[in-house]
Amino acid sequence: MSYRYIPEEQKQLVLTMSLRGMRVKDIVKATGICRRTVARIKGTWKSTGEVVRKSLENGRPRVLSSLEVSYLESLVERTPDIYGRELQYALFVAYNVDVDVSTITRALHRRGFTRKKVSFLYVNIVHC
Repeated sequence: MSYRYIPEEQKQLVLTMSLRGMRVKDIVKATGICRRTVARIKGTWKSTGEVVRKSLENGRPRVLSSLEVSYLESLVERTPDIYGRELQYALFVAYNVDVDVSTITRALHRRGFTRKKVSFLYVNIVHC
């Protein structure tokens, strides 16, 4: 069994041929795509409405769930100067999830949190 990439446009053409009544044997002869692949394209279209399955998210699955990241957000909003190690410990205690501090900072960064420094002048103006 050899793998060959088939572009989405070509799969769309195979589907169009099939929907217009062309037999699978004739599609195989015209396109050079094997019978099983033609059947797979038709099956994907029947189940999803598309000729290609597209994942909801690209890349590796996230280690932290959205609930766990929301918990981290609430900790940061409650205590803005909390350290990464403290977040790591709180996450472990609350959810029994042991992840690296860099995973926590990246998850918070994806949610819009940054490590911007507050200037001393701004702090004095706010507290006056």
